Amino acid sequence: MNPAWSDGYHTELAYPAFFHRELTPAWLAAVAAALGYRAPDLSAPYTWCELGCGPGLGALITASANPGGRFHAVDFDPAAVVHARALAEESGIANVHFLHTGFATLAEADETALPPLDFIVLHGVLSWISPANRRAVLRIVKRWLKPGGIACLAYMSQPGGAPMMALQRLLRRCAETSASAEAGIGTGSALLRALRDGGAGQFAVVRGLGVQLDHMAAQSSGYLAHEFLGEYWEPLHVADVLTALAEADCGFLGSATPSENIDAVSIPAQSLPAIAALEDAALRETAKDIARNQSLRRDIYQRAPRPLSAAGHRAALESLCLIALPGAPKEGALRFETRVGPVDGPAVMFSPLLAALADGKSHGFGDLMTHPDYAGCGGLLSQAIQMLLWAGYLHPVLPVADAAPAQALNRALWRACAAGREYGWVAAPAIGSGLPADRAAMLAAHALQQNPALRGKALVDAVGALDGGKTDAAALAGFEREILPVWRRLGVLAAG
Repeated sequence: MNPAWSDGYHTELAYPAFFHRELTPAWLAAVAAALGYRAPDLSAPYTWCELGCGPGLGALITASANPGGRFHAVDFDPAAVVHARALAEESGIANVHFLHTGFATLAEADETALPPLDFIVLHGVLSWISPANRRAVLRIVKRWLKPGGIACLAYMSQPGGAPMMALQRLLRRCAETSASAEAGIGTGSALLRALRDGGAGQFAVVRGLGVQLDHMAAQSSGYLAHEFLGEYWEPLHVADVLTALAEADCGFLGSATPSENIDAVSIPAQSLPAIAALEDAALRETAKDIARNQSLRRDIYQRAPRPLSAAGHRAALESLCLIALPGAPKEGALRFETRVGPVDGPAVMFSPLLAALADGKSHGFGDLMTHPDYAGCGGLLSQAIQMLLWAGYLHPVLPVADAAPAQALNRALWRACAAGREYGWVAAPAIGSGLPADRAAMLAAHALQQNPALRGKALVDAVGALDGGKTDAAALAGFEREILPVWRRLGVLAAG
């Protein structure tokens, strides 16, 4: 199924384009500060590298939205790198370099293959590659990550990923015995649904496994192939990853998923006393994974960790600026759906923060601390911010040196959408990150790029000409009313 050069990794179907906000410099710096560590200075030139970049969407969005950084992205798939370079050239993104090589080759390359790096990130890759390539990734981290640099490693984890192991083997076997990987995915998925609907024991015993199967049914064959058909597919144990990173002089800081850094909302209350008594980091994180039935971890490590003093921690938090994102509630109590069930956020904790950010402007942590409801309660405000970050309601703000690269990339993404290829994300330079964008929004932005004066029915008609009238007028009205103003504030497209 795989040519020899792939070392057991699936290559028959193209890897889909993805963007992960947790891998961006602004996100990692903000979460590290909340955890009490000094992150690389984003106001000075910095370097960032993604290992396993696929077709390059994540690297391109991040680079275009952060013109002050230098970005490197590595992948062994020649077709993926060709795609990434072509999109970079079309958009004129000059601060990103795509390197076509394998991890084992890079790990032993000349020292000049990469510059010293402030950030090294990868998502999913560790769970899909061979043990030899995992060791190569760690060698890359050890060779090129600067002291004080941040590594973010996202990977499938135990014990939550364990129930998928038998399903993965079934899908892989179906692919091996079918005419193509796509046919095998179809056959295997149908077989799994038949087993579930027929009362198969694993689905009866493992609560939620049937829901995961339904989620898989909504994904493309390319996604499922890369997610499940690799020869070395394996959910990893956090203790093993912590031990391996320690050999590269990297200490564990916490999770790039902010809610998981707040035990009170991410761990069942009855388990908290047992976990709180654990001093060994590997044992504590393993216990947390069991308590959460963790299936995906996004670990943040720092080379030669740099903890902040109490005064330094306070200063780092006070320097944080935030802005509301499309869809953020204006006030009221919130309910967060977490791995351990729904968690209710009281209005007294969240309403003042949501109301302050509802004006569409950026607000500093220090200014928010002057609100009567947060005065003297910096810890409460920090936790409220971390939960709203995780929920996608707000984001750290960066000074925008130049919005032009992000807007050039967005125009290329809109053109691609109009031509039938959907990427699903746009670059937002004010937050140094990306925002999700459905087809209606992408086509509307494309139409507005051609004619900024379009409004109301004229915008509906213009989008209808692009997609044959398939886009719902109500969806476009919602975009024009709720999303477009925020996109303009965040630099997604030029102000009208």
